[in-house]
Amino acid sequence: MAGMLELKNLNKNFDAVHVINDFSLEVFENSLCCLVGPNGAGKTTTLDLITGRQAPSSGKIILNGVDITGKAEQAICRLGIGRKFQIPAIFRELSVEQNLAVAHSIEINPIKNIFSFSSKNYKTKMDEIADKVGLSHRLPEMAGNLSHGEIQWLEIGMLLMQDAPLLLLDEPVAGMTEGEVSKTVDILNELKKIKTLIVVEHDMGFVRRIADVVTVMHMGSLLAKGSIEQIEKNQEVRNVYLGTEDE
Repeated sequence: MAGMLELKNLNKNFDAVHVINDFSLEVFENSLCCLVGPNGAGKTTTLDLITGRQAPSSGKIILNGVDITGKAEQAICRLGIGRKFQIPAIFRELSVEQNLAVAHSIEINPIKNIFSFSSKNYKTKMDEIADKVGLSHRLPEMAGNLSHGEIQWLEIGMLLMQDAPLLLLDEPVAGMTEGEVSKTVDILNELKKIKTLIVVEHDMGFVRRIADVVTVMHMGSLLAKGSIEQIEKNQEVRNVYLGTEDE
């Protein structure tokens, strides 16, 4: 059975520089795949290719059996892929609730958006998502007043308001306190019951607590894939992370 997302022999070149080299990955529905590797391994570029921010030089990207290779970012977003970047993209001058409302505004027609905001389903959805990301008590608060961790959770909530089945998160716990990391672990472990997630991360302690599958990249290629236990025992992976392998 094919996965929800399939990357098939992806390559990405910038002139003579090969950033992604014959990289393949299969991600199954309602699972959490952590994409790890040293700086420059090609992790963020892989997310760029999946979301259409960049086009691959060759290879294919298949989402639910549909070839989305080279499609525009907006078109891919509408097909059900949501992305959280390393630097949060929230509206600091708006309240938490208003940020979630903006994320819900997917209709081009403003009249349709107005009616959707007044529906009972919208209010229920808002409350459920605010609860999922631990911000129910912060809905009236200006987003700019949130802690670093709360801002990250708000952005995850904004993705959930868009109903994307596949979420791509780039270093979601960078800069968080230990308590915020633990809460993020709880949030993601609950989310993977209803969503499919790809998480780019450096913190292997965090990866150990959330990952169903760990995919290790090195110099744009697949180095290893498996459970966290398998990855931690992989000598080649240890060599790369400890810097004992020639770059």
